[in-house]
Amino acid sequence: MEARVTLQSQSFRLRERMEEANISHGQELRADLPNIRVLALAGDGDGQALFCTMGSIRVREILNQGDDRPLPTDVTLEGLGVSSSGTYDILNALVSSNGNLRLVVDDQTRVVPAAKGVGAAAVSTAAV
Repeated sequence: MEARVTLQSQSFRLRERMEEANISHGQELRADLPNIRVLALAGDGDGQALFCTMGSIRVREILNQGDDRPLPTDVTLEGLGVSSSGTYDILNALVSSNGNLRLVVDDQTRVVPAAKGVGAAAVSTAAV
């Protein structure tokens, strides 16, 4: 199923995470995007990407420097194909922020199921 951005994707959360990672307008980079939910859409075989549970972005490499202008608000997603609904980590995605926030899953990107229960294990260990 090919995932796409919809009105329910909560794209503002992606923008917030990009700001937290000090990604600026006009930048192009490679980054890890953790905990992206993909839900199947009824009827057409496509899925929607949801950024509501997204974790902190890890910048791997800056390909082009940006400027100090505000990040765009529109988001496009290209090439995110998954076999089923679930939560995924997108590793080494191509991210650009000129005109729109563009996330590209290409031949250098890996998409893996997100680890489950990592936070819960840490909490239960600390409580012992």
